[in-house]
Amino acid sequence: MIGIEDIFNLFPGGDDNENNTTYVDITSTPIYWLGMHKKLILNHINFKKKVISFFKKNNDELDIADIEKAGEFVAYNRAWSYIKKINMENEDHVADIVSYGDDALNCSLELAIKHFQNTEEYEKCAHILKVLKKSQEFTL
Repeated sequence: MIGIEDIFNLFPGGDDNENNTTYVDITSTPIYWLGMHKKLILNHINFKKKVISFFKKNNDELDIADIEKAGEFVAYNRAWSYIKKINMENEDHVADIVSYGDDALNCSLELAIKHFQNTEEYEKCAHILKVLKKSQEFTL
């Protein structure tokens, strides 16, 4: 049970609290990793459309297919760098998947699976599929 002194110690004021600042690094949390994966994949789709449109209009010498492949490689591998940190054996990670899971996350995970299937990186697909299945269990 929280005591009255503990509640008031949460607020700044007085000399006792000057050196009690606590910072939480959210970049080392499963919620952050899931969010970054979703953000990178879904933003990549919109960005790709704009970049291709720009280069088609402004430069006929560039190979649009190469630009597309390079952009996909960077986006999906960067997104992988986040989602690979999810440990399906860790109850806290699973709880974060359950609380953060939504249609947008599921879509980003499905797109990542398709990408890594095309590049024949099946170990990545297997890990992402575990996360997707857990997310889908609790998504309405």
